[in-house]
Amino acid sequence: MLKSFSNKAIATKARAMYGARVTAADYEELIKKRSVGEAAAYLRDNTHYREVLGQTDSAAIHRGQLENLLRSLRYIQYQRLIAFDFGQQELYRYIYAWDESRQLIALLRFLGSKQGKQDGERYQYRYDRRLAQHTSYDLEKLVEVKSWQELIELLGESPYGKILRQFPPDTDGQLDLMKCEQAISAQYYRQQLDILDKELGGAARDAMREVFYRCIDNQNLSQVYRLKRFFRSDPAFIRESLLPFHTPLSKVIDRMIEAEDVRSLHGVLEKAGLVQSGSEEDTDFIETTVQRIRAKQSKKDLRNSGCPPVVLHAYITQLEIELGNLVNIIESVRYGLPPEEIRSMLVL
Repeated sequence: MLKSFSNKAIATKARAMYGARVTAADYEELIKKRSVGEAAAYLRDNTHYREVLGQTDSAAIHRGQLENLLRSLRYIQYQRLIAFDFGQQELYRYIYAWDESRQLIALLRFLGSKQGKQDGERYQYRYDRRLAQHTSYDLEKLVEVKSWQELIELLGESPYGKILRQFPPDTDGQLDLMKCEQAISAQYYRQQLDILDKELGGAARDAMREVFYRCIDNQNLSQVYRLKRFFRSDPAFIRESLLPFHTPLSKVIDRMIEAEDVRSLHGVLEKAGLVQSGSEEDTDFIETTVQRIRAKQSKKDLRNSGCPPVVLHAYITQLEIELGNLVNIIESVRYGLPPEEIRSMLVL
């Protein structure tokens, strides 16, 4: 009974929090701003970001500070929601697991870059202190890592350490970033699916598995599109680069891989109902397309799902999409982009 009550509380609270989201009217007002400080002031005075911006001097804040403060609301809201749960704590830790995996990928990209190969250069990264309390490795020491070997030593016998040992740099010191990223993401999803099987049963387990399968599909869809559209990669290489799970869109992704040209590639997406007919130019920015797919899926879950963990995941997804919109607006305002260009980047 206790678990049932706490789960229902999570769903109720998540839907209430969603009601306080940044609206289309708010985005329109933000687009009109002429500086980062004006955007910060509007968010502080008119949206749920007032909680993290309440004590800030909007006239003095710079872009990096503002974005960090906006990101912190995601953890604050998440921790409030999982505080309602008294028995399934591990089930609700996926946000921390996902973020620690993204920190590793960001570091690997740095190590593989020209900057990362220069003597004396260190990885510059930002993280929320709330994440550092929940990672499987010492997140605060990540800034000290200057090589793949140092990263392996830091990770030790953690699951990610064991995985990355399989992908050492080649004789020229080059990392296979694609394989590293694929392995890290695959480990994350295997871990989460295992947790679901242990802690949920029946319809709730199936519903949450579908949520994670959709995440895998979206990641694979984006990967196929980029490799096919911009790198002209062959089908065998593309298949090797995908997350190795059988999911609802596996057949669609297979058809994308086998598409003969860009027009055929778009045709597969349209036939699957993933993009609207005639939207070929828009899908050149596949990340925005995938975000719109995520937004549609999560809104449906928020409205219709009877499974509290699904509702929570949907709300967090909406927060992530909202943050992406705000970051795009702040960057665009900073560089003086015209309103119509900013609107085209928004995911609503």
